[in-house]
Amino acid sequence: MAKRSYNRDMTPTREALIEAFAEAGHELWLAGGLVRDELRGLPPTGDADFATSAPPDECERIAKGLGATVATIGQRFGTTGVLLDEGLAEVTTFRGDSYTAGSRWPDVTFGSSIDEDLARRDFTVNAIARNTVTGEPRDPFGGRDDIERGLLRAPGDPRTRFAEDPLRILRGVRFVSQLGFLIEEETKAAMEESVELLGTLSQERVTAEIERLLRGKHPKAGLDALNEIGALPHVLPELAPMPGCEQNRFHKFDVWGHTTATVEAIATDEASLSLRRWAALLHDLGKPPVRHVKQNGEWGFYRHEIVGAEMAEALTERLRLGKREGALLTLLVRRHMDRPDPDDGRLVRRFMRRMDGHWRDLLALKRADNASHAYDDNEYHDRLEEACERVEAEEAAMLRAESPLDGRELMALLGREPGPWIARIKERLSTLVLDGELAPGDKEEAKRIARRMGGTAALLAESEDRS
Repeated sequence: MAKRSYNRDMTPTREALIEAFAEAGHELWLAGGLVRDELRGLPPTGDADFATSAPPDECERIAKGLGATVATIGQRFGTTGVLLDEGLAEVTTFRGDSYTAGSRWPDVTFGSSIDEDLARRDFTVNAIARNTVTGEPRDPFGGRDDIERGLLRAPGDPRTRFAEDPLRILRGVRFVSQLGFLIEEETKAAMEESVELLGTLSQERVTAEIERLLRGKHPKAGLDALNEIGALPHVLPELAPMPGCEQNRFHKFDVWGHTTATVEAIATDEASLSLRRWAALLHDLGKPPVRHVKQNGEWGFYRHEIVGAEMAEALTERLRLGKREGALLTLLVRRHMDRPDPDDGRLVRRFMRRMDGHWRDLLALKRADNASHAYDDNEYHDRLEEACERVEAEEAAMLRAESPLDGRELMALLGREPGPWIARIKERLSTLVLDGELAPGDKEEAKRIARRMGGTAALLAESEDRS
């Protein structure tokens, strides 16, 4: 390999790292996702996964010798993180891991060859490597054939692989979503037998895999695989009652089938992908708990959006999603049944105001929700979208719906001390602005209304003091 000039003040490249390991006399193999995607004819994206004969401290020395930023937090498992010009690289010493079944952390021993390392990989499609110097391929478990067949198969005994690290079960269903592959039958059976081991995983690891599943190109297939192996009660118990929960004649599927169809159907872009897929997954969370038989003999789901929002709030907290994301998901679940009249500007403004700038996300959810109904509601959604866009373009000030008077002005006007009465009057004034009954900057009319309300606020305050 011809050596190229390298400036230590620059972030090193993969080529520089490869040269450094070769000069030090260590094997360095590219493995995992990049090799898999190369064989699938896809452009290289994502982090690089290297396997090496060098021990962890030597990997750190070589990387620091290039001036690279190095992360050593994973060295107890043999992995050194190296920041390269192309992105993060994980350089892992050949593994000969030994695990205690059900243990959260593996006991790691280091192996002596790339073949021994590949035998410890999760699936054959990831157990393929290429020597970074000679280009020699290594595929001891037929991973290339499995790529061509679109098959996820564990190398060696699948039960051993999942006992070594139960997260591989979730990685498998995540790959179904990302790659569109099927799970080989013996591997799938081993997942079902090992599913209780998912309880040994940290919540952060579980949530990260569900997030990646939802971001895949085939989320319905991944979710269905999660259900088929019996993992729902272990990772998403709140959703476990959905499969088999029948619906009424307005739906094509049971609650689970409808939910996964909604996840698949919701329109997204990169910025909205995570929020909208999560919202689609959780939107009917409240249906199984409230299902009842109506007088006409059909299933009813009265108030399921209210119960579902309460459940979504608790679920997002348990999954340790961000507070902002959790609040938005709860709001989307709570409001997914809202149906304002597109011809009533007041109702449209209230619909938009409630969504705090996320009315497009709610409309996308409503459209996807309708995709697996037995009726077509597209005309209504088109009219609602047009009405919202008009309000956004023409009535921005009204949509902000701020009270023309602030708290200090109200106290001076009414000669009263601070208290809850201020919020009541400001909320009323804001609502009047939103409904178009008070101009956004009309302080004189706002004062007239506030004076009229002042007596009522005082009576309420006295009543509260007595209680």
